[in-house]
Amino acid sequence: MQLVRLPNVFTVLADVGAAFLLVAGGPAPPVRFALVLAAGVALYWAGMVLNDVFDLEKDKAERKMRPIASGAISVNTAKSAGWAFLILGVLLASASGYVPAAGHATTWLPAAIAVALAGLIVAYNGPLKPTPIAPAAMGGCRVLSFLLGASPLLELAEGMPLVPRHVLAIALGFGVYVMGITTVARDEAVGGHLVNLRTGFVVMLIGGVMLALAPGFAPPETRASWTVPSAGQFGMLIGLILFPIFLRGLRAQMNPEPAVIGNLIRISILTIIPLSAAFAFLGAGPVWAVIVFALVAPALLLATRLRVT
Repeated sequence: MQLVRLPNVFTVLADVGAAFLLVAGGPAPPVRFALVLAAGVALYWAGMVLNDVFDLEKDKAERKMRPIASGAISVNTAKSAGWAFLILGVLLASASGYVPAAGHATTWLPAAIAVALAGLIVAYNGPLKPTPIAPAAMGGCRVLSFLLGASPLLELAEGMPLVPRHVLAIALGFGVYVMGITTVARDEAVGGHLVNLRTGFVVMLIGGVMLALAPGFAPPETRASWTVPSAGQFGMLIGLILFPIFLRGLRAQMNPEPAVIGNLIRISILTIIPLSAAFAFLGAGPVWAVIVFALVAPALLLATRLRVT
């Protein structure tokens, strides 16, 4: 559970599920919905396991309590699990596009996005992590995660996918938000590097603004079917969700200690769930919004026992 950062998996269920619910207006076709959720989880777990495999030497020096560094899980077992989850995620995503569904044509798009996501996961954990573009790579993973959720439903025109502008805008907003979290987290173990801390905090806020404005890119006929037709009202909802992050971020600027930064990172990651619930509410209504939001409960409960970073 610690190796795969189990509390975090609920953020993946939330954003992949919210993307599907936003586009479909509900959880139908249910088999595609279930498959793409499972694919998102498998790919995320692959990333978490491979993160610790690649970071083994660093963890032995800085984080000896982690599962592989402590010897609780062998390196070979972790490697096998990580690569198996990666392959499983691609296979499940591919199946979500080809399983028969009434009213929906087969599509190769989920497979393509899953392959791209798997490649970026390996690149981030391997050569990109020590570089300045690592936060952007992590943000890119979250962009592809959201697009993966929508992909079983997206149409193809002359063989090319038609990704609605608002879906792409939401995915980019989540990506920028996560890029900010990753920037803040770069020095978590030893205390905050003020440049990273301040830059990451600003980037997180920019991501939040992007999420608030993203529905405005939808065509009028799409917005007319949403539960919150006013862009201003939806923007206020996103602002209220992110306000506690803003306060915690200011606190971290004034007191850049590892515990304070770790708390900011933990809550920022878990806030992906209510943000996703807002988009589920937009497309599928209050019942599914509450179901997505309810993922906060097990995530917070598990986060009291397991590290999320």
